[in-house]
Amino acid sequence: MKYKNSPQISNVRQYLAKIHGVDVLSIYGLSDSGGLDLLAETGTDLSKWDNENKFIGWLNLCPDNKISAGKVLSSKVKKLKSNAASKAFKYAANSVQRSDNWLGDYFRRMKTKGGNKYAIVATANKIARIYYKMVTQKVPFIPVEITVYLQQRQQKQIAYLERKLERLKANAAA
Repeated sequence: MKYKNSPQISNVRQYLAKIHGVDVLSIYGLSDSGGLDLLAETGTDLSKWDNENKFIGWLNLCPDNKISAGKVLSSKVKKLKSNAASKAFKYAANSVQRSDNWLGDYFRRMKTKGGNKYAIVATANKIARIYYKMVTQKVPFIPVEITVYLQQRQQKQIAYLERKLERLKANAAA
């Protein structure tokens, strides 16, 4: 279905795959217009940014930690004007919140942890990292199955609770 602001290109997925060398639209939540926005804003050569952390920082999708005496006082995102690329990643993050995949589950966990804005920025950060890795290393996006992801998360949670139990036992004995 064509909308008023739809791209004039007939097959955006094929066009972006030809330019990047990988199918960036296979990332969950990334739309045709989002992929074109990313191409227009960042180009094909992401070597301008030394690593993905600097790319994420440029997108303003990371917290600005204010640390004093080793304690984190604040970790809110800087109030900078978003560029088109960061908006595309935020739209992609917002679109996965009700999806039945590991990225949607991640979004929902982050939403319970810190609210909707927090979840959008955290998930957009994750999507941007995937995009950076795909474009720079020319590796395809291989999604984790939701059942495998949930099992891994459950195992990590069990290990965390066991460590916490050991610490509580050690404190009770002392």
